[in-house]
Amino acid sequence: MAGAFLLWLSNNFIHGLPLSPVDALFMATSAVCVTGLSVLDLSKDTGIVSQLVLLALIQIGGLGIMTGMMLLSIVVGRRVGIKGRIFFLGGLGVDGLQGAVKLFFTVIKYTFAVEGIGALVLLAGFLLDGQGAARSLYLAVFHSVSSFCNAGFSPCPGGLQGYRMSIIVPGAAMLLIILGGIGFPVAADFAACWKERGRRLTVYSKLVVIMTLGLVFGGAALLLLSDWNVALRGLPAWAKVWNALFASVTTRTAGYDTVAPGTFSGLGQALMIVLMLIGASPASTGGGVKTTTFGVLAVSVWSELHGRSESTFLNRSISPATERRSLSVVAVYLMTMLAGTVLLTFTENMPCSALIFETASALATTGLSVGITPDLSTPGKLIVTTLMFWGRVGLYTFISTLVAVDGGSEIRYPETHVPIG
Repeated sequence: MAGAFLLWLSNNFIHGLPLSPVDALFMATSAVCVTGLSVLDLSKDTGIVSQLVLLALIQIGGLGIMTGMMLLSIVVGRRVGIKGRIFFLGGLGVDGLQGAVKLFFTVIKYTFAVEGIGALVLLAGFLLDGQGAARSLYLAVFHSVSSFCNAGFSPCPGGLQGYRMSIIVPGAAMLLIILGGIGFPVAADFAACWKERGRRLTVYSKLVVIMTLGLVFGGAALLLLSDWNVALRGLPAWAKVWNALFASVTTRTAGYDTVAPGTFSGLGQALMIVLMLIGASPASTGGGVKTTTFGVLAVSVWSELHGRSESTFLNRSISPATERRSLSVVAVYLMTMLAGTVLLTFTENMPCSALIFETASALATTGLSVGITPDLSTPGKLIVTTLMFWGRVGLYTFISTLVAVDGGSEIRYPETHVPIG
């Protein structure tokens, strides 16, 4: 709410650009939830102060509220208490208290180091594109933070669509998106392996890396097959491969586009919805049901098809509780996506396929759109705003807070046979 107020204040009274309270709330939510859906063209509907407010919200949202609060406490010289450490670790999906401060500093160092290096590479890209030095520096910093935080906002006219034939800017954006999307615990695991010779990555980190690489290259191959002669038509072969790879990376959570999603075929848009819902990895700057959730379900299906008594991955068994939680997360996401789409059909007179795409993008905090976001009605904007908030907070976590936990019964009942399939 504070971000929305600052945005509304700066745009209306500093820059003299009209911005309604609902649009300010939508943009602030989209920024702090690192979504990227926009009812405005940042290049002409917002001033520099408003863009800086959005950038600050993106950075806070990317780090996570509890990480931001912990950083603020340390900056003002306050000691971080046990409760603060528990909330910080809980926000990253880590149980316990041990290593909270060490992980916090790893998160901060990793974030600003990657964003700093990314800004330098992007600076070169924008300078080579012919932008002035000051403008290039501003665009480099903005896109570096927005890319690493998987937000997808861009102050360039048309976003990054003018860079579909470039290498440096889309390439740097892709790397930043991936590095922000793998999750801070995985980054810390890589850092520990770098420092301690002989140490190996954990099974969790290996699962994240395998799923990320598989989804990036598998998604690109499928988008090439679906849209070689549709959305990618008119591009040389190398650019088709490059832009399909960019679309695969950015679709899972970031929301940039070098080729407009509305020009993709029906199959291409369906693939993008699936990639959006899978999203990034746990404790990262991205959203979705998460790569590990999808990975656990894939392992479970594979094990079931092979008639195994338990699900195993890299010689480690996956507990039934983890499988149930993965299934529950996916089911909750799909039911919420259905409910959100149905609500939007009551408020918007738009094609159902476009509303499904918009709902998936908001819920997964991706930010891609087939072009309908600015035309949403006020009730529609509020529905999408709610979906973005739920998607960032975590749907499963949010609904869990509304349902009483009974802890299960100590009574053990006899099993019954229920035919499946």
